[in-house]
Amino acid sequence: MRPRTQEMGAKRGRLIECWFVRAASVVCFVVFLWAVGKFYSPVTGFTSLISIGDILNGTKVTGLRQVPHYIYDDSAGYDGAYYAQLALHPTLDNPELTKAIDNLPYRARRMLFCWVAWLLGLGQPAWILQAHALLNVLCWLGLAGLLWRWFPPNSVENFLRWFGVMFSHGVCMSVRHSLVDAPSLLLVAVAIAWLESGRRGRAAAVLALAGLGKETSLLAASGLAEPASPSLRGALRFAGTMLVVALPLFAWMAYVRWKFGPAADPGLGNFTLPLVGLAEKWAVALAGFRPDEDPWLAWGTLGSTLALTLQMLFFVGRWRPAEAWWRVGTVFAAMMIFLSTPVWEGYPGAFTRVLLPMSLAFNVLVPRGARWLPLLLAGNLSVIATYREVTPPAAEFFRVTGQAGPAAVNVVPAQGWYGPESGDGSRWRWSGGDSELRIRNGSREAVQLRFDGRIAAADERRVEVVSGELVLWSGAVQLKATPLHFACIAPPGETRLRFVSELPARNIGTDPRKLSFNVSNLEIVVGPVPAPP
Repeated sequence: MRPRTQEMGAKRGRLIECWFVRAASVVCFVVFLWAVGKFYSPVTGFTSLISIGDILNGTKVTGLRQVPHYIYDDSAGYDGAYYAQLALHPTLDNPELTKAIDNLPYRARRMLFCWVAWLLGLGQPAWILQAHALLNVLCWLGLAGLLWRWFPPNSVENFLRWFGVMFSHGVCMSVRHSLVDAPSLLLVAVAIAWLESGRRGRAAAVLALAGLGKETSLLAASGLAEPASPSLRGALRFAGTMLVVALPLFAWMAYVRWKFGPAADPGLGNFTLPLVGLAEKWAVALAGFRPDEDPWLAWGTLGSTLALTLQMLFFVGRWRPAEAWWRVGTVFAAMMIFLSTPVWEGYPGAFTRVLLPMSLAFNVLVPRGARWLPLLLAGNLSVIATYREVTPPAAEFFRVTGQAGPAAVNVVPAQGWYGPESGDGSRWRWSGGDSELRIRNGSREAVQLRFDGRIAAADERRVEVVSGELVLWSGAVQLKATPLHFACIAPPGETRLRFVSELPARNIGTDPRKLSFNVSNLEIVVGPVPAPP
């Protein structure tokens, strides 16, 4: 009876483990969607996921200017801002693109997901922008489900592999900045899944699409090779397949070159002599532990560098050419050896997303068992750096409510303000001098705006709120916050409110900024214009 009892106990243990893993997977989905939801704003939607910086304000295409979107202060933003503008003009026919897009011939190669965002947005600029912001979220959900093919949710070890990919810094960075890396990884995974199912033609077609999303995805076509039966015929067949897979990208690149000429920087600056960039990154990662640095950022950078280095060494030291995932991982490991400073720089850097196919291949191929568990855990240490990617921007210091609603009235901080800050339940912005709020009334009638908040200053000074020549509010302000109440009429179109002080800004304590005053918890209530008495 004892063997039967032991067998039943083992079966019960496996069942408990399976339910635990499934529950943990559900929690991961909920946490991910909750984290994405924190980026939502009633006015700008999910556009804070695109990382559009205010430095681009003077060059943005008109279609982007006309759509309410989140703007990061004192920032050039990130690459997703360029792809968003390409999505607004998927045929590249707008002459504004040449000034709006950094190195347009290079970035215009990656149009697949811009076309998808345009289709999902039905050609409407506001919808396109939201579709572009959420495309990575949809791809994350799709990839999470597809990975159960290799990591079924029936063991803790499979869950660790699944979690290591889905919450890796590279995947979450792509979601956070609306980049092409996570969607490209999804296509690569679909292609290898088709290949493993014997659908070689479908796998090749998916990889051809992936190349239009990101050109380095074509490296995954190495999975289509047939090393088990090397022959001249097999080599010619593989060469022909590679040509067919690369043909859509080559045709599109020819069109882009015909339209805009050659790229000023075709991307060759991302590569250098073998291991030079990696050695430089290791030096930076080890030197990152300084008193003035965020310790989590330093540990995240070091962990990511260690993880990707171990992944590369795994493919170098474990020869399995008969396996498609090994061929894919090895090609990306070879690319890693030649990556240069632009890919490695930053904390932790772009390399975690550039090498995502290698990371997925690593998690698929690391052997099962307790002996390999330390390598599996160490190879997924980039998850330490993920917390920065799921942290939304600070809440804005104002909130628009009232009869007309936030869809009709759009308020944008303009010149003079520092970035939004929050803490202890309050939201505020410091001003570095005279500052401005731009209010756009999108309705056809004038509305009344009532402002209720608090204002404080770096020292005792007088502050005025002015609209044109009309002084809406004036008062003495000091370090302790005082109430701020005033109202104005906003006709259709744009109204500008200026916050001005007669004294120059100055430093407070160790803050390097020049500070004048701050406005906090500003409630902007929209209502009809009251009838005259």
